[in-house]
Amino acid sequence: MNSVIELTKAKHYIRDLTGGSLLLAESRTIAETLLQALPEAQWNRLFTDENILKKKSPHTAIRYARSIRRRLEPLGPAFIEAVLHASDSGYKQLLMLSLIMHTPVLPDFMQYVVAETKRVYKPQLANDAWDVFLLDRSRIFSGLHELSVSTLQKSGNNIIRALVEADYLDNNKSRRLQPVYVMPETQVWLQRFNRVDLEAIMECTL
Repeated sequence: MNSVIELTKAKHYIRDLTGGSLLLAESRTIAETLLQALPEAQWNRLFTDENILKKKSPHTAIRYARSIRRRLEPLGPAFIEAVLHASDSGYKQLLMLSLIMHTPVLPDFMQYVVAETKRVYKPQLANDAWDVFLLDRSRIFSGLHELSVSTLQKSGNNIIRALVEADYLDNNKSRRLQPVYVMPETQVWLQRFNRVDLEAIMECTL
């Protein structure tokens, strides 16, 4: 029973990362559909029959749609409206905020790896940063050992990709750090969600 509990904790810790990174193009489309408050069957048909995400398979389209929905929907219609009307930089940052609030492993990685790398004046993330981080976190979340290698690798790849998409890193290959500052439109939502503690994490400062 204890191993089941630990596995559940581990799945919650990295949840939905296998579904994709920030999914910048797809998130805008999904946000628009969420504001329509469609019945579930009709919502699903948008991605299967109508293929509004223009994916090669219905399975891929539904996987993306559900991952984005789980990140955005709990934050409410007003937040989703803000996402749709944000500037390009604000759009990325609000999507990053939604992922940070949904997937606990991301703020931990930003705090313990990205911010720490900045603190010691290293210009880029190490190639094995994710593996070293996982080894450390598995001492707290022992269920991580029960997850498949492919799940953990895909989660790590999507974290790096999200950091690139949100301009924390220059690209997937060099992983050179770039400064990011929380924008006023994001600060508004940190205050509304009573999560001003996330500002330091989003700026990767200790």
